[in-house]
Amino acid sequence: MDQQTIKMEILQEHVAQLTEKCEAYCALEEKYQRAFEELREKEEFNFALFQFNPMTTVVVDRQGKVVKSNAAKRSSGDRLPNIGDIMYKDYAGRHSIDMFDELMTCISTLRSKVFPEMSYGDKVLSITLAPFPKGAIIITQDITDRVQAERDRTMLIKDLRRALNEVETLRSLLPICASCKKIRDDKGYWNTVEDYFGRRNSVDFSHTLCPDCIKQLYPDLWEKMPNKTEKAAR
Repeated sequence: MDQQTIKMEILQEHVAQLTEKCEAYCALEEKYQRAFEELREKEEFNFALFQFNPMTTVVVDRQGKVVKSNAAKRSSGDRLPNIGDIMYKDYAGRHSIDMFDELMTCISTLRSKVFPEMSYGDKVLSITLAPFPKGAIIITQDITDRVQAERDRTMLIKDLRRALNEVETLRSLLPICASCKKIRDDKGYWNTVEDYFGRRNSVDFSHTLCPDCIKQLYPDLWEKMPNKTEKAAR
């Protein structure tokens, strides 16, 4: 084999190696491109999810400094935090508890915390602190109207129960004639005691005389009764 042939074979081998490396590089580049597209799609999805979340949302870094806020926050009509403001110190610092300390605890432990009903001024807020490795997402929902509606509903139920109790009390008061002792029913008719209770409670009456009536109607019999003083009406 001459020198020229040897050089040609070496050259062909180098070309084959380069071709293999080129194909591997192209496959790797294609893989990276797909990964980049997937990452871009996820970022666009997360951005849309963040921006168009109907609840006001603020993102802070690990020191609690505001990084950004979403569209709902910007259109809420509330005062907006400035980029770099320390959340719950420079902004929204009038809570009844130390919310900055709560935020720092969530970030350091990576454990979220929910405050379902927090009074803030004349509002009632539901606040969620959701930490991630580089900070936290703070989601705030104004539930003032809902809480007021629930309170109004509770008061309405109490009023209804009170009214029902009053109705029951009125129903328990029987209009009875002071003279003949007849009772007026719901339709306005006057009934004897026997008829009134007999129709409503299936009560049968046995008639007798009390000691006072015996004394008045039959004084001779009264005198013969033993223990007549104890049996008389008190």
